[in-house]
Amino acid sequence: MTWLFLALGLFLVVAIALVAVGSAVKRLSGTLRPAVLEVDDAADWIAERLPAEAAGQLSLDDVISVVGWYLEIFEEAGLVTEHGQELGDAANGEGKRAAELDVVLEHVVTRGVQRTEPLDSGSVAMVAELFGIYLAEVGAFGVQAGPADGSRIRD
Repeated sequence: MTWLFLALGLFLVVAIALVAVGSAVKRLSGTLRPAVLEVDDAADWIAERLPAEAAGQLSLDDVISVVGWYLEIFEEAGLVTEHGQELGDAANGEGKRAAELDVVLEHVVTRGVQRTEPLDSGSVAMVAELFGIYLAEVGAFGVQAGPADGSRIRD
């Protein structure tokens, strides 16, 4: 008789756990994870993909500096927030903020050549281009993300 109660108790515990986990998975499946930028991860990713010529001219610290200069323009455009915060008020009538890529590239290259030991403008531009690709791959910008099933996300 004790075995019956133990088996029934085990069955109830497993059933409750499965229902709890299943409901949590269903509830969270419609939410999006925020894109969070880790500068060190981005710099490592970029450094691994730099062409040999650019990699020979730039150190990892140089790559981190270029990423920082890139982010300066994003901050000026209001595109940088603390983790967990939404972007502030809209910069244009459509409720979207933008940083022109030509302005970003010009700023980054200018900062690179104005150093006491100037960086090669082509290498700096390559880092900036790879950083743009990195941001698109982590979902920081590009097409507005949505759930995989195409349904609308609740606020």
